[in-house]
Amino acid sequence: MPSDGRCRRRPLSPSGTPGSARTWGIVGTGLIGASIGLRARGAGLRTIGFDERGEHAERALARGALDRVVPDVAACFEADVLVLATPLEATLRLLDTLHAKPPAAGLIVDVCSVKAPVARAGLGLEAFVPSHPIAGSEQSGPEAARADLFVDRVWVYAPAAAPGAAHAVLEFIATMGARPFALDPVEHDRIVALTSHLPQVLAVALGSLLDRNLNQAGTAELCGTGIRSMLRLGVSSWPVWRGVLSANALPVAQEVRNLAAILSEFARALEGGEADALGARFDEAARAVQRLNHPSETR
Repeated sequence: MPSDGRCRRRPLSPSGTPGSARTWGIVGTGLIGASIGLRARGAGLRTIGFDERGEHAERALARGALDRVVPDVAACFEADVLVLATPLEATLRLLDTLHAKPPAAGLIVDVCSVKAPVARAGLGLEAFVPSHPIAGSEQSGPEAARADLFVDRVWVYAPAAAPGAAHAVLEFIATMGARPFALDPVEHDRIVALTSHLPQVLAVALGSLLDRNLNQAGTAELCGTGIRSMLRLGVSSWPVWRGVLSANALPVAQEVRNLAAILSEFARALEGGEADALGARFDEAARAVQRLNHPSETR
């Protein structure tokens, strides 16, 4: 340990893998954490994991996402790379703990879908890089984990990291098979309010409306693939989303209002016998889908 009492961070090797031990500590072994573990072990890395829900860690071990389950979170802090794959509130608590005793890890990353509060909480931790993989599923838990979950998906990271950590996070993202995308945390939260958080709210609102009508004869029978696909996110975990929606409340509220204004426009046109006026909205929607699915053709 340096004479000033600070913890000396382990350097990364030129290949990006940490030192001689090449151990990744994963805190939180649900869908994302276990998928990271599967991918890391496939790359020849050693993984240790901890989860407050011990059964999750044991199931991640059984799935092959971990080499070993450790008895407490502090054991993960000894790893060369530390991954905080926990919900937002737990991640903020972990960052507070790490401030009190900075670990020796050459890289610390989180995977929360809200970045501004995480970035603020991690200020001063030289090895910490706020990040967010744009990948996931409505399913949860280690049983849903996949080693290819992040392949060719965007992985956002905060660009203002220390040089060593900035290099390390790019190597980390490459190991996951993902595509790095540097973005300011506040701008990230503004964008995902539209692209991620609003779809979740919309699926829940639609599911809530449907639930009130499912006792009516014929309603369930007439639910085809359209409404079922729109409801896919409706089974997402409320304990996870509670923290996300609270932390990003204002941007999400604005996007809800923007969508509500368009829906009100639809209602007015239909009530006024002016359905043809909605054609422009259909054109916009088709154009958006085309631009997402074939970006090279729409530049």
